[in-house]
Amino acid sequence: MLNKGVSGIIAAILLVVIVIALVGVSYLYFSGLIQGKTEKTISISDIYCTSTPDIVAVVSNDGTSSMNTNELTVFVDGTQDASVTFNPAGTLTAHNTTTITDIDQGVSIGNTYTVLIVSPGGSARREVNC
Repeated sequence: MLNKGVSGIIAAILLVVIVIALVGVSYLYFSGLIQGKTEKTISISDIYCTSTPDIVAVVSNDGTSSMNTNELTVFVDGTQDASVTFNPAGTLTAHNTTTITDIDQGVSIGNTYTVLIVSPGGSARREVNC
């Protein structure tokens, strides 16, 4: 009679690997490493230049918790622009947006700029042609 199926040694090794993987994922989840990276993340859903010229960026809170708009830092081509305006300012709740206006750190018509917005949980980068 021919024995078919997985041998006992291979089955034992597979069970050990599965248990180690489950323990690893559980550790990451309960230690907060996974949550910390997704708690306060952002994305730039729209970005454009006005005729002034200023850059306007619509930022979405893609994370799972609220953040304050003063936790966001805006950079244009590597230079921080501290004079930006948030609308609405204050608390940016999860899955909502704020519009950042008056991004004008050395902006002129006819150029391309890289806008980087940094939050406590990560950053978002987009290019805009003025």
